[in-house]
This record gives sequence, C-alpha cells and structure tokens, in this order.
Amino acid sequence: MRDVPAGAGGGTSPGLRVLVAPGPLVVQKGLEVVLRDLPAVAQVRSVESGNAAAMHLRQRCWDLLVVPVEPDAPVERLLTVARGLDVKTLAVVLANAGPLLQAAVALPADGFVLAVEVDHRGLAEALHDIQRGKMPVPEELGRLALSALQERHRPEPGTRLTPREQQTLELLARGLSNRQIAAALHISEHGAKRHVCRILTKLGCPNRTMAVAAAYRLGLVEEVAG
Repeated sequence: MRDVPAGAGGGTSPGLRVLVAPGPLVVQKGLEVVLRDLPAVAQVRSVESGNAAAMHLRQRCWDLLVVPVEPDAPVERLLTVARGLDVKTLAVVLANAGPLLQAAVALPADGFVLAVEVDHRGLAEALHDIQRGKMPVPEELGRLALSALQERHRPEPGTRLTPREQQTLELLARGLSNRQIAAALHISEHGAKRHVCRILTKLGCPNRTMAVAAAYRLGLVEEVAG
C-alpha cells in the first residue's frame, strides 16, 4: 500500500481523503496519478486486498472509497462496509458494455464512472457530484438501469409510501444525499437513511438510481423539466 500526498494545485477546502480499493495494477496506478493531481483531493492511499481496504475503512477516517469493478471481483461487500461507515463510494467499471456493466447496475455505490473515461476532468466532475449528494452515472449504465428495472425489478403498481417516505422520495429524485434529506425534513441523518432503505425495499430496487427511475415510471414523482 502507499500514501500519496495530493492536491498539489491547492484549494480552499481541506481536501478529500481517498482510499483506492484493489484492482488491476495499471488501473490502481492510473487512478492514483489522476487523483493525486486533483485540487479537491488531499490524500490518496491504495491497498492490496479487500480485507486491507475494509480494515482501513474501520480504523481511519476516509471521505471516499474508489473501487475498481472487474469480472468476479467481490466488491459488493466492501461497498456495503463503506456505506455502513458513511464513506462515499465511487465504482470504476472496467468495461463499457457486456455482463460486467449489467452487473454494476445493482452495486450499492454512490456514483459510477467507466474506466475508459477516467481522466482529470471526468474524475473531478464525478467527485464534485458525489460531494454534493448527486450520483454520477454514465449514460450506458443509466440505460441498463432502466432496462433492468423493467425486466427484473417490477414494483407493485399499487405501491404505497407513507407521507414522509413520499417527501423523502421527492428529495431523492432531486439528487439529495441522506444528509441533505435529513436537513430538509428536519430529522436525523439516521432517520433519513431509514426512509431511503424503506423506499428501496418497497420499490424492489437495489440502489437509489433505480429507485428514482422506478418512481418516475410509476408516477410517484414528477420529472422536472429542463
């Protein structure tokens, strides 16, 4: 593993502390190089195994976990650990088509990028979105999410949400994070997370992106024009 000082370009904020999960060596090194040059990033560390990544997540304060997603890699557990510790996650999918992209749709990540699109601008925009509670999703992945929703995750037409869950869903559809939802509803972040989990369960969806897509399809929220 290695610690890399980052953000040489400076910035007004303390900067993100980023942990890079194991993956193909060339991908890990490429992510380190790009992350190191981003002003928003203060520290980068890469690890050699999923167990080491989980240990570091539990022992130290990290702002973001970047996870390369390759075929047959057991990344869902690591993403779940990060979510339980309120560490944001970015999945870097090492394919732009085929079974891997389809499998990535169901991962519990806070954002997605395709490895072929990882450059300074693309990664900076993804980090910017995640920091503000938005979920970056490549167009290809978004289309697959909608297709998977229609084929495999069909919520009941009569799905009923409580008034508070409906408010949460509308804020979720606007791209707000759990923390922002909590502030808007004047509840705890834990309470917001609980409402989001119930919405995912009722809509039969594995993640927020697919839940919002399901909500639009069922007419539970109105799509904002423009």
